[in-house]
Amino acid sequence: MAKANDQAPQPLAEPHIREKFKRRLHSPGSIAPNLRARQIQVFSWAISLSVTGYVIFLADFGTQEHCFSPVRRWFETKRQSFWTLSPQERQDLKEQGKL
Repeated sequence: MAKANDQAPQPLAEPHIREKFKRRLHSPGSIAPNLRARQIQVFSWAISLSVTGYVIFLADFGTQEHCFSPVRRWFETKRQSFWTLSPQERQDLKEQGKL
């Protein structure tokens, strides 16, 4: 069985070094993230949102109904209405000779 050390731990740093460290900990600028940390945070948000959008709207879960099916149906109708012309728009383009 190992013997416990009966002595109290001694501080390794001198008092003025400890005070300097404490001042740095308590200054607001020392805890603010630097530019690289902010870039990584923005990049991780962008990747997370992209992956979430892919999983919700595009990932293949098979033909069975799942929790994203209503959202996917809504998205598909919006996508189809965006990429197709209404009958009125087709008529207008035919009159202009562009269709």
